[in-house]
Amino acid sequence: MKRFFILFFTLLTINLTGFAQSSLYEAEAGMIYNFTKFFDWPQTEKSDDFIIGIFGSKDLYKEMVTVTKDKKNVTQNIVVKYFYNFNNISKCHVIFVTSSKSIHLREIYKKTGVHCLIISDSMTAIEKGAAIQFFLENKRLKYDFSQENALKHGLKFHSKVSEMANKTYSY
Repeated sequence: MKRFFILFFTLLTINLTGFAQSSLYEAEAGMIYNFTKFFDWPQTEKSDDFIIGIFGSKDLYKEMVTVTKDKKNVTQNIVVKYFYNFNNISKCHVIFVTSSKSIHLREIYKKTGVHCLIISDSMTAIEKGAAIQFFLENKRLKYDFSQENALKHGLKFHSKVSEMANKTYSY
């Protein structure tokens, strides 16, 4: 577990100076994958495949497939799905919603199921119901975290998620 904290912290503080846009996708994919280790879904969600959805970024989808290749979330195989439009979205455990698709954030749970960790890079993601909001600060990928939004959707989380967040919104 200590190794995961170190890797997570490294990805959190990755300096994107001088890197191409693909480095941002690598950092985002790495963080999304690591978040799966620090959240716990209800027992009813621990059968079948563990689904990570990407809504709005084909490049992030491709990187997510690479990062999760042959990996599991505990005993569940990880499957990454790309959703090209809102009507196409289906049940998943985690979904990343790009800022360009953030108008749908408030309604995502109707498509993904109650127990879904929503992550976005929209500046208003937390207020629209996402639990995690990515942003760049001094060319570093960081995140804010809403405990309330995570708990509202039945997700338990490790205290490190709050501790490592740039800003934590509590209830």
